Amino acid sequence: MSTQAQRLAPGTSPQTAPQSSSQLSPPSPGPGRAGESGEQVRRSNAQRSREGQAAIARLGAPVRTRLRIGQILVLLSAVLAVAPYIALVQLGDILLRAHRAGLSPDPRQVSGAVMVLVSAYSTRLLLYFLALLITHLADLSLRDRLRRDIVARISHAPLSWFTASTSGRLRKAVQDDTTLVHTVIAHGPVERLNAIVTPLALLGCAFWIDWRLALLAVSTLILYVLTYSVSMRGMNEKTVEMDRKLAAISSAMVEFVSGIGVVKAFGRVGRAHSAYLAAADEFSAFYRAWAMPLVTVTCLSFTWVSIPVLLLVNLGGGALLIHTGAVTLPQVLATTLVALVLPAALITIASISWSYQLAGAAALRLCEVLDTPVLPATDRPERPRTALVEIDHVSFSYGDTLAVDDACLTLEPGTVTALLGPSGSGKSTLATLIARFADPDAGAVRIGGVDLRDMDESTLYSTVSFVLQDAQLLATTVRENIALGRPEADLAQVRAAARVARIHEEIMALPQGYDTVLGQDTALSGGQEQRIAIARAILLDTPVIVLDEATAMADPESEAEIQQALSALVKDRTVLVIAHRPAAVRGADCIAVMDGGRIVAAGSHDDLADEPHYRALLRQAGELKGAAEADSHDTVTRTDGPALADGAAGRPDDGVADGSVLVPASSRTDDRGGRTGTALPVPSTSGGPSRPADSLLSRFRRLMTDSSWRQTRGCIALAGVNGVLVGLALLVLLPASVALATSAPRWGLAFGGWLIVLVVLGVGAAVCDFQGRRMGMSGALGFMHDVHHAVGDRIARLPLRWFTADSAGTLSRAVSQEMVALGESAAHFVYLLTSTTAACLVVGFGSWAWDWRLGLLLTLAVPLFAGLVRLSRRLLDRGKSISEPAERELAARIVEIARCQGTLRSCRAASGYSRLTAAFDDGARASRRALWWESAGNLVNGALSQILVVAMIVLTSSLAASGSMEPLAAIAVIGMCLRFTTMLDDIGAAVMGMEERRQMMNHLDAVMDAELMAEPQEPSALPEPGTVELDDVVFGYRPDAPVLTGVSMSVPARTMCAIVGPSGSGKTTIARLIARFWDVGSGAVRVGGADVRDMPTSQLMEQLSMVFQDVYLFDDTLAANIRIGNPAADDAQVRWAAGLAGVTEIVNRLPHGWSTRVGEGGRALSGGERQRVSIARALLKRAPIVLLDEATSALDAENEANIVAAMQELRRTSTLIVIAHKLETIAAADQVIVLDDAGRIAQRGHHHELVSVEGPYRSFWEQRTRARGWSLVSRQD
Repeated sequence: MSTQAQRLAPGTSPQTAPQSSSQLSPPSPGPGRAGESGEQVRRSNAQRSREGQAAIARLGAPVRTRLRIGQILVLLSAVLAVAPYIALVQLGDILLRAHRAGLSPDPRQVSGAVMVLVSAYSTRLLLYFLALLITHLADLSLRDRLRRDIVARISHAPLSWFTASTSGRLRKAVQDDTTLVHTVIAHGPVERLNAIVTPLALLGCAFWIDWRLALLAVSTLILYVLTYSVSMRGMNEKTVEMDRKLAAISSAMVEFVSGIGVVKAFGRVGRAHSAYLAAADEFSAFYRAWAMPLVTVTCLSFTWVSIPVLLLVNLGGGALLIHTGAVTLPQVLATTLVALVLPAALITIASISWSYQLAGAAALRLCEVLDTPVLPATDRPERPRTALVEIDHVSFSYGDTLAVDDACLTLEPGTVTALLGPSGSGKSTLATLIARFADPDAGAVRIGGVDLRDMDESTLYSTVSFVLQDAQLLATTVRENIALGRPEADLAQVRAAARVARIHEEIMALPQGYDTVLGQDTALSGGQEQRIAIARAILLDTPVIVLDEATAMADPESEAEIQQALSALVKDRTVLVIAHRPAAVRGADCIAVMDGGRIVAAGSHDDLADEPHYRALLRQAGELKGAAEADSHDTVTRTDGPALADGAAGRPDDGVADGSVLVPASSRTDDRGGRTGTALPVPSTSGGPSRPADSLLSRFRRLMTDSSWRQTRGCIALAGVNGVLVGLALLVLLPASVALATSAPRWGLAFGGWLIVLVVLGVGAAVCDFQGRRMGMSGALGFMHDVHHAVGDRIARLPLRWFTADSAGTLSRAVSQEMVALGESAAHFVYLLTSTTAACLVVGFGSWAWDWRLGLLLTLAVPLFAGLVRLSRRLLDRGKSISEPAERELAARIVEIARCQGTLRSCRAASGYSRLTAAFDDGARASRRALWWESAGNLVNGALSQILVVAMIVLTSSLAASGSMEPLAAIAVIGMCLRFTTMLDDIGAAVMGMEERRQMMNHLDAVMDAELMAEPQEPSALPEPGTVELDDVVFGYRPDAPVLTGVSMSVPARTMCAIVGPSGSGKTTIARLIARFWDVGSGAVRVGGADVRDMPTSQLMEQLSMVFQDVYLFDDTLAANIRIGNPAADDAQVRWAAGLAGVTEIVNRLPHGWSTRVGEGGRALSGGERQRVSIARALLKRAPIVLLDEATSALDAENEANIVAAMQELRRTSTLIVIAHKLETIAAADQVIVLDDAGRIAQRGHHHELVSVEGPYRSFWEQRTRARGWSLVSRQD
């Protein structure tokens, strides 16, 4: 389909997910949507459309000169479009005069006219090709510039901007949106000008030939424009609305995939799945209501400019003028051909206008990123004189939320200042202000007497560095990670820093030592990552250092090493340290306590001994001397509740989150990564199966329901019939022209009879076209609806091993912009290819009846046609194979700089990161190389039709000059050839369009072909409810790398089992196997006495609830996120669970209470607050078995106390399986399972039994005991 209704458009970036109805009170309507009337929405969309066109003009300004050059060339090309028609008139006059004189045409005159025709035709095409080449090169230059400008811009944005913006949004702007703008830079200026000037030039030519024939040529065109204008009403607003709805689908898919663990863990399709399907259904309803009436109007408009109607009007009207002697047959044929060409130009204008609308939305998003507020730079930078840090009456807010309120604090040179306080008190925000991740709203931060705003970036970050909980390592070599801030450092200096950080020996054990690429050659444990980050800070050697709970992400083995490294790092420096455990900073020179954004107390430990806020923190941490509850937060009796891990590892062994199983691009370890030096192999959704043997149509069929396929099949059949009728109408031009010129019957029919044939063919073609296009659109809409649902259902059933870090982005594109592009294939390209191919075949077979030599030429051209199309496809594929790897690398680097912006900025590498610069350079080179290959493919594809048409014209004129073909017949054949070339061009364009869609189909195939785990339909009997058993389990993520070997364990109902062991020993893998995220290689896992493989997923998940360290929350209200645990729960039950988990305290301080939206992933809440919501979710579910994987790690004492209290309630009714690193938290477990490096059970028993005998558990206990006594600094009392 070639109109707006049929030119389904790519989607756009994720915006706001749909509101959920599952909430205690309704949220306020989103901006510009629910609270607006239809008229307001229409006006908003219209304004957005106008702004989009202005954004395109702004973005294209740097390459405007080159675009103008391209337009000049295409202007010349368009003017030359009239030359073939003038030459045709001249050639016709030569042949006609010779025919009337009874003489043979003069070969020289014939050759001269043919040479003019062929030369003008070829020159026009050459100029057009050069114009497109120039604009494509300009587009590549602009795209590269935009990408670099975006990165440079965000590298100076406040770090708070990255809280509101996701890495996916940035990647989409840099890749997808610049690609959408490509259409209006590389194609728009040339094709739109050509579509305007060419018909004007042809009309001028027609009026030069004869004004009456010119009016005939445009008569039906006026009706077409009037009818078509009806379909254009509200097009701009509808395009913007479609963009919004596609964005909703994309956003919902991102949330669905990112939260897939939650979907599975809670045993139902889940809120994200239903939100995604709701967004998809809303789009389907909107598009069907828009497209089906639109296609009716556009089909009617096409009727006026169909080939039979145009031939009927122009030949019929021209016949009257010929009989009066006013015009000649060549003139009639020339203006008839002009009439046949004009509609295509108008359709092109409409199609380009549609592309401009889509590109306008993308350009707006690009401009929004390019206009990101940045931290202002000073014109006169100053250098600090000392390492004195002054925080002078500083206030700072995130939007309407006050985070820091009039804070005053001084960090003396060479001293350690500790910052303590409950979750959400503003500690991390205040610390990041020292690194100028944002500027304060009021007050000032000074170093050495110089306001940070008066320093340049180089000076600031040579003065300040920091080490955060998240090490933020990059997907590059270990050496480059350590030397990120000092790329000139030699290997000896890097090694020296690594030795001080206690990581050198472990680096040397990696596959390539310091040249090992993280995330590719290996993955590291959290503790190893943290020590590399410390080594990086040591090498930077800045006088001021900020530490944000740097030991929170460490396992017991690494914690002592990290503590020693930190002690070496802070020596003789000005240090601000944020700590969750007051004991670790007891010896600090100054301890500042924050609460509610304010510094409520400051002094030494002794000074604060009686200060209420400080004593409350000590009490919560169990560090208040003489307090009866000193250890109550660490251990829980078997009667009262479970003992939980409270924060050593920082991240699960397998990288699992509560709802997130994505493997980040950085070097996060998995169950085997920390020990074997290898990362888990994970499938990729980037390409999917190639299916070279399957046609695109067969791949469409497998994804369609029978109803949708019947519509598409009917569309194909009717397209074929329409093509046959159109081809016959084009053939009628030959006998009708001869009959008109001779006033004698041709092939048994006089001219009037041929006009009747054209009427019959016109009516039949119009009916077939109308019904066929409607069925095609209906089939395309059905295809999109079917695939949206099929993909959603499939994703909900896929095993977690299938998902990777790229899955969310890849699938969001697949179900939005790529989905509608595939719908375009079903609605437009399939119809066009079928219809035009059928018409060409009819012309080819019919040419045998006209002249066998012409038929032979066309028959011989068929294999040439197929060969050149195949060659052009191979050339295009070659171009894509060059550009796609570079684009994937660039995408990974873009996501990386967004995720690691803090580290990059502190190392002065935010805008000059060498790997990103190399990715930009490689991408630019690859794009240029790909352009030449793709240009060659398009040239071959376009050359086919031109060679064939030129050969037909030369052959026909030669036959006419030699007397072998009648002059009148020759004139008609040459005219038909000029129209036939556009049909061949249409076939080539359709084939290329289908080939592009073939690549998109791979993403859908990757989902639909992914292997599912076998699942029974009927539930199993559960003879032992609440029990968990592993029987001789062997499992590995790769056949050659076992993670668990011969593991057998039994957990009775309502008991607590703790699993401990070094990083990479398989602890989290056990939890995953219990939840059947994977199937065991051998052995069995039983829940309630039944093998999990014999249980439907719904039944298994009814038995389980999971709480992991890294929590994923959906972009919905607090209440809705808790209610995921039990959608049927009433408000009282939700409040009960929230109260037990400490969520009620969060609600009371949020601006909209229960109706507050938590943002994508729950980023509006702190880590501890997200964990409380996760615990409330588990409480509400009240499953017989609860799996806890480091549920309290890296939390402050307040959050930990709330979560442990909630766990006590869970233990009363559930079996608990707890994965822990801090052994003091599991002392009350009924049994402790100790795993070794090889994934075997090394020990089992009670805590008191295991610490009394030699073995790994006792070793862990001793390491942990030493770590608990550590203090960052020691001071003499």
